[in-house]
Amino acid sequence: MIHIFVIDDHPVFIDGIRSLFADGKDQIKVSGSANSAGEALPMLKKSRAKVILLDLIMPEMRGVEFSLILKNQFPDKKIIALTGELNPALLYNTWMNQVDAILMKYCGKRELVDTIHDVLAGRRVLGENVPEFHEHIGVPTGAKPRLTQSEQRVLNLLALGNTRKIVAEMLGTSENAVDFHCKNLFKKFNSNKLITIIEEARKENLI
Repeated sequence: MIHIFVIDDHPVFIDGIRSLFADGKDQIKVSGSANSAGEALPMLKKSRAKVILLDLIMPEMRGVEFSLILKNQFPDKKIIALTGELNPALLYNTWMNQVDAILMKYCGKRELVDTIHDVLAGRRVLGENVPEFHEHIGVPTGAKPRLTQSEQRVLNLLALGNTRKIVAEMLGTSENAVDFHCKNLFKKFNSNKLITIIEEARKENLI
């Protein structure tokens, strides 16, 4: 059983996550929850949850700042940031604070389950509908593309001649997730041809 802890200032959202996993079929259980950062800290010290679902916008302390505190105090716990925000600066700062994943708050159950397994396997994930934020935060034109760990793994495996379906099986994730990473790679390399991207990545020593 995978134990998760939910931090959100809206109790209705927490109840929704609880009901999502109430039948136990996914072997995932909400073993604790809190409505604020201050309430969560003492509870997490006693919690056996390995994954934290963290709302980014809360009144007492925003999740983007709290994520850094959580990473420092509980380095063994994985953090999945959940948000409805599209602000690229907020998303970028959250990512740079080393959260393990960013998902849109009302993503589907399958994506949430897949992401929980991905982060526990050591992968970082940007959800399917999370907007690309690197291009909005002043990365100089012509700079070497900055790849997430997941994008790096996908690109390495594709460069070896594997199909997207095989890559998904090798990474233990969905083909949709691999497609999402490919779309981000197309944007970052400004090309829709995988062969061109692989060649450019090799020139930049990215693979």
